[in-house]
Amino acid sequence: MRILVATASKHGATREIGTQLGSDLSTGLKERGVDAEVTVLDTNDVDTVMDYDAVVLGSAIYFGRWLKSADKLVDRELMYLEDRPVWLFSSGPVTPADKAESSKWATVPWAVEHHMFGGKIDRSVLNFAERLAMRALHAEDGDYRNVDEITTWADSICTHLTARTVR
Repeated sequence: MRILVATASKHGATREIGTQLGSDLSTGLKERGVDAEVTVLDTNDVDTVMDYDAVVLGSAIYFGRWLKSADKLVDRELMYLEDRPVWLFSSGPVTPADKAESSKWATVPWAVEHHMFGGKIDRSVLNFAERLAMRALHAEDGDYRNVDEITTWADSICTHLTARTVR
């Protein structure tokens, strides 16, 4: 079984979620006796999802939207995404608009599930406009990602994939 974990990340926090998901999926499937190859890529580096049996696709959310590279990947590969199990995730909601964005991805008929993860705010890596937005929102620097939540979600994906291989 070939699984793709693809992420769109502006400052690296979403990429780190994808890396952990890839590791947890590899471990979880191996423990279940499933021979799996898990590839973790940035969305810009994905040529096609056609060669994968399952896809986990995630993006950071900025100002209520997924990053363009994630949207472009979905637009370009939609017919293949509709043909296989796909899990979507978003990370880093810090505004009401960001939280509303999750409903768009939660309702696409071709995805098994959409999950919202906390993000990470580090003003030292933000550009001027991003720092102004964080100040206006009174958002505090911090890492709001939950490692256990990521592992639990990966485990649920493994359970789903294992059930598919047993049929």
